[in-house]
Amino acid sequence: MDSVTQIVLGGAIGAAIGHKQLGRSAIVIGGVLGTLPDLDVFIPAADAVASFTEHRSFSHSLLVLFPFAFVCFTALKLKFKTDVISNQRLFWLCCLTLVTHPLLDAFTSYGTQLFWPLAGHPVSIASIFVIDPLYTIPLLVGCVYLWRSKESKDKRKARRINHIGLMLSSGYLLLSVLLQTQMQNKVETALQASGIPTDKIFISPLYPSLNWWGAIVVDDGVYYDVKLNVLTNSLDISAQQDLGYGVIDVSTPALTSLDWFTNGFIRLEDVEGRLVATDLRMKTGHIGYAFKFALAEKDTEGWKEISPLRL
Repeated sequence: MDSVTQIVLGGAIGAAIGHKQLGRSAIVIGGVLGTLPDLDVFIPAADAVASFTEHRSFSHSLLVLFPFAFVCFTALKLKFKTDVISNQRLFWLCCLTLVTHPLLDAFTSYGTQLFWPLAGHPVSIASIFVIDPLYTIPLLVGCVYLWRSKESKDKRKARRINHIGLMLSSGYLLLSVLLQTQMQNKVETALQASGIPTDKIFISPLYPSLNWWGAIVVDDGVYYDVKLNVLTNSLDISAQQDLGYGVIDVSTPALTSLDWFTNGFIRLEDVEGRLVATDLRMKTGHIGYAFKFALAEKDTEGWKEISPLRL
């Protein structure tokens, strides 16, 4: 999710574990560790597609972050040399603020490689939009309240508010999964009634709320775009659309990488002599698709591979 959310989630978790012992330092440590995995965006990538598919890889892997938590614990133990906080509490402060970052990211549509470098598609539960104020605000309120608290009585009250914020945000995340399950069942029922196979469906929120949902249904070279509304209980299935697999007769490494990363939810188009690949999973309502890449150009001899360009 967005950086503000990851910072306040880390800060809230850090405060829940160590605020009584470390005060504001627990919020700062949690916020820093909570956003640390996203610093991989500053690592140079070979091209636009590599930047897209390699984000949320090693830096978001639980197999990397668990050992890294010991490194952070050791470094912080040197800073807090007194017995102000126990080793166990300090370690869990480091560990949980780190690993909750990729776990939360896995609930979005993008795709998170939780078990890098092991093989397998990125994890994408896709039950929450990448920016959702209703998830973030309870965490933000808790962190701000804790930061502003001064007297011991205020701090106790602030810690309770922080705990409530964590419970509210976690409950909202659980609600997103429950709503997604309901929407999935509704889509499958409608597709079966229309005689459309339901083997490959990707469903996720369209906006920063849990009211509007969209589903992509892929079937043998074509796809259907489905829109749902929770409050009005409406469902709309678009006409059959071509995935464009016949546009290009050769594969490129970038296209192979995109196909793996999106688990096949990708459309190919010939746009003014350029082969454009679109990630069908990442649609933001009526605004359009978030990730489109030019992979090749057409000349007299056919398609010629180019360095991928994000459009």
